[in-house]
Amino acid sequence: MSDPAVEKLSTGEWSPERFRRHLQETGAPLVERVCADEVEVAFVDEPADDTTVALSVVIGPRIAFNPIDTEFASVAGTPFRVLTLRMRSDLRFSYVFVRRGPTGEGEQVPDPFNPPPRFSECSVERFSGASVAVLPDAVPLPWLAQAEARPTPAMDSAVLASEFLGNERRVWVSMPPGELSDESALPYVIHLDGTPEHSAPSVRDALVEAGLIRPCAVVLVEQPALRRAEELRCNPAFSRMLVDELLPWLHHRYPLSRDPADVALAGESFGGLCAGWTALHHPTAFGNAILQSPSCGYHPDLAWGTGAGELLRRTPVPTLIADFLAEETAPIRIFHDVGELESSLTHSRWLDHVLTGKGYDTLYREFAGGHDYAWWRGLFADALLWCFPLRNRDGSQA
Repeated sequence: MSDPAVEKLSTGEWSPERFRRHLQETGAPLVERVCADEVEVAFVDEPADDTTVALSVVIGPRIAFNPIDTEFASVAGTPFRVLTLRMRSDLRFSYVFVRRGPTGEGEQVPDPFNPPPRFSECSVERFSGASVAVLPDAVPLPWLAQAEARPTPAMDSAVLASEFLGNERRVWVSMPPGELSDESALPYVIHLDGTPEHSAPSVRDALVEAGLIRPCAVVLVEQPALRRAEELRCNPAFSRMLVDELLPWLHHRYPLSRDPADVALAGESFGGLCAGWTALHHPTAFGNAILQSPSCGYHPDLAWGTGAGELLRRTPVPTLIADFLAEETAPIRIFHDVGELESSLTHSRWLDHVLTGKGYDTLYREFAGGHDYAWWRGLFADALLWCFPLRNRDGSQA
């Protein structure tokens, strides 16, 4: 089965110009349902004549882009190349095209008929600037859509120098919309891997103006790429920097709450690992942790990427899980999400089992996708709703 529009192009019923207009009007990729829970997805490119095209997507067992071996096929008599794949109908995923010229050198580019969304932020360059496919049965992310339609919130920017780490990084702070009283002591979320283009402030604004969460500040902490793995993988010095340097620095400059229940530490991947580990060991500083696809299979003596089969034979227990097992239950709340197609799914389920067994107040979600900002950006709204719901005067949730 092939997409009807591609069929019309290949038979000559449609000219290339008509097909191109169709792509511009309907958007790409082209999706045709084949059964209740599967679709055929046609990816279309229009490269130079001497260029081959392949697809790389953020689904499957690998972290980041997963190359698809099959190259795009030419549509005879047209400048278009097409690759059609059968997929689950509930997926949402980032993807790029890999174009290779005569020299064989590859270049990753977004889908020319599906520009990257406004928020394609990421300090890890492999995700930045990718197109996003949303298949027909994907769970909607309404607050991300509202955030993308909003103006970018104002942010303060400054450099924080750390004696603990012997380096410095930029920090961006976004205050909530509306007037603040002199007595304000705002809740706030610290997001690791921050960038000035991050979606978190706009998602926050949409939720605040809808009356669904308490006004809260968003703090975006830059993560130097060359130090990321070293600092975020259960590093006591980095956690001390957050507690003993960043928090005092913030309190000196902004009207932020000192109640740990009003503070959330958030991160994705290694950042999620760091958020959970730091909150566990510093519950008097962080009363909430937001773990998005956390790398909770990490242990310094385990090869990174250990699969589910190896878990039955390999020791020791991954660091974050081992520490939650060993420590007394801490007074922290934990939001935890992970993709059903991630290699870390088994570890996340293991962690959730441990947290639930130890009586933690936790919310665990699995989404139909991979290790991907296409999901993290929107599910961050659910994390804010979990951490900072608007309360009535009697203390009940609004």
